[in-house]
Amino acid sequence: MQAVWSQQRNLADVSTLAQVLAEAGLPAQLLADSEADNVQACFAANTQAAIEAGVFGVPSFVVDGELFWGQDRLDFVERKITG
Repeated sequence: MQAVWSQQRNLADVSTLAQVLAEAGLPAQLLADSEADNVQACFAANTQAAIEAGVFGVPSFVVDGELFWGQDRLDFVERKITG
């Protein structure tokens, strides 16, 4: 998240993703693994679920069918979860 939001790096660029993985101490194999059919199918399913839930931005949280959007709504999410 820091790479895209704070450093404004292009995460659509494969070489940038490889650099971010290396900086985080994560194996480069994760990038290759992300192209696997099962991972892409999971991504597609999660995207469809987000669309159906009305998600329109990041970060979004859905708790018991209620959508909360934005980092500044985390206190509302907490209240919803804790009752």
